[in-house]
Amino acid sequence: MLFWTVVNFTWELEPVKFVKWQIGYTGSRSQKLLYHNYTNRAHPRAGIALENSTIEVRRNDVTRGEIRQVENMSRGFYDAFKTTVTVPRWKGLNLEASYWFSKAIDLGADYTGTAQDLDSFRARSQSEYGVHADLRGRSRFDQPHAFLLRSDYAVPRWRRAWLGRWGLSGVALAKSGTPFQVTSGSDAPGFGNVDGISMDRPDIWDPSILGRSISHPDLSRQLLPRSAFRYMPRGAERGNLGRNTFRRGPVRNVNAGFTIDWLLAKERTLGFRAESNNLTNSPQFAEPGFALTDPNFGVITNTLNDGRSFRFSLRLSY
Repeated sequence: MLFWTVVNFTWELEPVKFVKWQIGYTGSRSQKLLYHNYTNRAHPRAGIALENSTIEVRRNDVTRGEIRQVENMSRGFYDAFKTTVTVPRWKGLNLEASYWFSKAIDLGADYTGTAQDLDSFRARSQSEYGVHADLRGRSRFDQPHAFLLRSDYAVPRWRRAWLGRWGLSGVALAKSGTPFQVTSGSDAPGFGNVDGISMDRPDIWDPSILGRSISHPDLSRQLLPRSAFRYMPRGAERGNLGRNTFRRGPVRNVNAGFTIDWLLAKERTLGFRAESNNLTNSPQFAEPGFALTDPNFGVITNTLNDGRSFRFSLRLSY
C-alpha cells in the first residue's frame, strides 16, 4: 500500500488595482513507493579471483542468480514555493507570471515508478547493502527553478473602429534542466565492483564540477571532463559519486499567436490566425554520453525538442 501526505497553502494579495499577487507552498511526502531491488549479488571472496568468470561462485546462494524483488522500499519528498502575479482584463490585456522554486528527492524510485520495464533498472543501487544511502538523490523530474509567462491581448470593442479586430497571445517558459548521473559503464574488474549488476558509478576526482548543467554541445566535454572521474578501486563495493549529480541543459521555449478578423458583408467574418511553436528556435539538448567507458562520454548528440514551426489558418464564419 502506498501513502501520500500533501500540504498546500496560498496567500493572495491585491497590492494595486487590477493586480493580484499569490504566494503559496506545496509539499508532499510519498511513502512505500515501488522499487525493484536486486539481491544475491556476487561479493569478494578470499581465495577466489575477482573476475567476471567467478560471479556465480561468489554469490551467497550459489544455486541462484541475482534475486529481483519488488518492494515498497522507496520514499519521495517534494517541496515547492510558488509566487504568481496576475493582471486580469486590463484594457484588453491578460497577463500571468509565475515562478517556482522547488526540490524533489527520492530513494531510487519516485511516485511514477511501476517497478517494471525501464523502472526495473533505471535506478539500481551499486550494492545490495546500504541501498537507501546509495540511491538518495534528486528525482529525475527535479527542476528547481521555473518561470512561466502567459499573456494575451485583444483590442477592446471601443477601439476596434480604428485599430481593427486583432489579438496577440504568447507563452514563455524557462526551467532548469532535469538531472542525470554518470556511470562507470562496465561491471568488469577495474571498472565496477564485479557483482553481476551494472549501474556502478565512478569515484569523483574533481568535486568542483558537481552540480553542473551540461547545456551545450560545444562546451559539454569541457564541462564534464573524463579526467574529473576515476574508476572505483579493484575490490571496492561502490563508487563515491552520488546519483543524479549533473543536469541537462535548461528548457527555454516561447510559443506565440496572432489573430485578426475582418467583417464582411451580411454578418460574415473572415478570420486569420498565425501560430508559432518554439518561436525563438531554442534547442533543448539531451544529456551527454554518461558512461565513462563510452568513447562519446561528455558528448551531446541529440535534442529533446522540435525546432521552430509555424501554422497559418483561415476561417470563414457566417
